[in-house]
Amino acid sequence: MPNLVPALSVVLGLLLAFRANTSYARYYEGRQLWETLISNARNLARLVWVSIPERTQNDHLEKMRCMKLLLAFAVSTKHHLRREFGCDYYDLEHLLPPHWIPAAADDLEDPTAVNTPISKHGDEGHEEEEPLLSEPPRTSYNSATKNKKFVSDEDLPDVEVGEMSLPLEILYRMSLYIAQAKNVGKIDGTFSSNIISHLNTMNDCLAGLERIANTPIPGSYHIHLKQALFLYLTAIPFTLVAELRWWLVPTIVLASFTLYGIEAIGAEIENPFGYNHNDLPLNRFCDNLRKEIEFIVYHFPCETENALMTVRSHATTGMAANLVS
Repeated sequence: MPNLVPALSVVLGLLLAFRANTSYARYYEGRQLWETLISNARNLARLVWVSIPERTQNDHLEKMRCMKLLLAFAVSTKHHLRREFGCDYYDLEHLLPPHWIPAAADDLEDPTAVNTPISKHGDEGHEEEEPLLSEPPRTSYNSATKNKKFVSDEDLPDVEVGEMSLPLEILYRMSLYIAQAKNVGKIDGTFSSNIISHLNTMNDCLAGLERIANTPIPGSYHIHLKQALFLYLTAIPFTLVAELRWWLVPTIVLASFTLYGIEAIGAEIENPFGYNHNDLPLNRFCDNLRKEIEFIVYHFPCETENALMTVRSHATTGMAANLVS
């Protein structure tokens, strides 16, 4: 028995060190990926708002929807990592354009149901001016509707069982918007490639976050670690009872608290995307991004002849209004 305890100590130390280091590596990588995602969303918000011109009212509407989709990507990624599918969430539903039903929610709603949007009118019969970040009510549509321009025998079979996560759908829509802006001459090929590079980086971040969320620590490792802890704490009293006597009880309690605490910490942080107190504050990350995008939309002009003076006056006016209110 005295020879067994030192051997178990070495093995247990290696297991606990590996457990804690592996879990913290997942936690830290998740934080890095979120920082990269937020950084690219900020860059895209600036590039889209400043560099894509608005020639018509429809151009402004499309740009506003793209700005909202940038925020929707971060929010939908948060829900996707938590396995909360669909778009019926207070912080997500109003960010999506009308006629949008996520693929993950197709089995929860009737795709043939259509709701007619109702216009709001003021006292004088004129349509009320909506805030920049608001949208008309969303209506349903059939996601299986085909919009193919060409059809051939080499097309993939349509078995209607395909699925795409909401963040990927959002990236796809933003890519279509950038391609459309390039085709009509609003932006050139170099600028389009720059934006696509940011979108690709956001896709890579999503893939890395999914890898962390969908790759748990193997269950056999959990079981073996708990068994090793139990054997160690069961064997150690027989080697210390002659020296510690009654002090053995608090010593074993303290050792149990320390060792099982290390194991519990590893289990707590191995998936950092949930609602636990020690998980990453994803709600705060998304809320900060929302505030930054809203500030860009409400306080900075998208086109100006005197950038330094105009932007400063806009920002100062907005801040003054906030202070007064």
